[in-house]
Amino acid sequence: MTPNIFRPYLFTGLHILGWSLLGYLMLFYIPLTWNVVLPQVFWLWQTIILFLLMVVFYSTAKLVVPRTIIKDNTSLFLLWAFAAIIAMQLIAYFYTSQTDLHNQIMKAIGFKKYKNPYFDNYVFTLTLLVLGIGTSWAMLQHWQKAALHKQKLEQDKTMAELAMLKAQINPHFFFNSLNSIYSLTYTDTEDSRNALHTLSRMMRYLLYSTEEKTTLLKEAEFMRDFIALMKLRANSKLTITTDIPEKIHDYPIVPMLLLPLVENAFKHGVHATDKSEIYIKLTQNGSELEFEVENTYFEKTTVSDVGGIGLTNTKRRLQLIYPNQHFISFGVTDHGTYKIKLKINLEQ
Repeated sequence: MTPNIFRPYLFTGLHILGWSLLGYLMLFYIPLTWNVVLPQVFWLWQTIILFLLMVVFYSTAKLVVPRTIIKDNTSLFLLWAFAAIIAMQLIAYFYTSQTDLHNQIMKAIGFKKYKNPYFDNYVFTLTLLVLGIGTSWAMLQHWQKAALHKQKLEQDKTMAELAMLKAQINPHFFFNSLNSIYSLTYTDTEDSRNALHTLSRMMRYLLYSTEEKTTLLKEAEFMRDFIALMKLRANSKLTITTDIPEKIHDYPIVPMLLLPLVENAFKHGVHATDKSEIYIKLTQNGSELEFEVENTYFEKTTVSDVGGIGLTNTKRRLQLIYPNQHFISFGVTDHGTYKIKLKINLEQ
């Protein structure tokens, strides 16, 4: 994509090139191919037409189209187009009748007389062409601006959702983690120090990962830290199994994309008295990322509750950032667990 700083210069260059080509055709190529001596009034008329066409073009593109077609007022635009054609014909008739241009050209070419001195087909064709190009260019500019505005809104929404997602990480998680670490200080000082370091690393990631993209390596590390602290708080009834490879081929990824799926399992798949299991697996094949989270399903929790806000938010972010590049499935399995499976192509 052309950088924004160069875009105005590019458009200016294209306009100069376009008018230069049209001027060359009108003033040099076509007349000179006739191999006849044309009167001076012809060259002046060609220059006047070129100037008038520029006026019609920029009036149409900059003033008329934004105030008519873009505002769903087509009838007013058609009135302008009709007025422009009539005005050009009147100017052509006035000039050619005063200078007898048509008859002079016919004499130079070898024809007897101009067929219809009241209607100039040449001017009519050029006027229609310029009206069409001016309208198309203005509409293209409008659609491009609308697309950029929509993209900006989606980016802003994505960033807002990321901020909301960070806020949704239960504050009680950090509070309870600190309590657990505090308890560890009485039994195992080394473990408490490691846990505190893990917690500080997580908080640093949350505070400073404000960019649109982070890396898969950092995201996986954050997820490991989260699971480690959750293990600290877990009771003896919970079994946590993880399969997250240490060596990961790093790719850019939006931050906080995988964590809500893990947090969802701890939120809905853990019971205070019954046995609970959580299984987390991450596999990678080049740019293809596959992520699975499976947890014990308790029937007292409805399926809609199991998904929660985190899953809904994740689905929305996937649609915005990875359209046609992801697949996600979730629900209760045949063997009585709740499973979420996500596939993403990270190569963009």
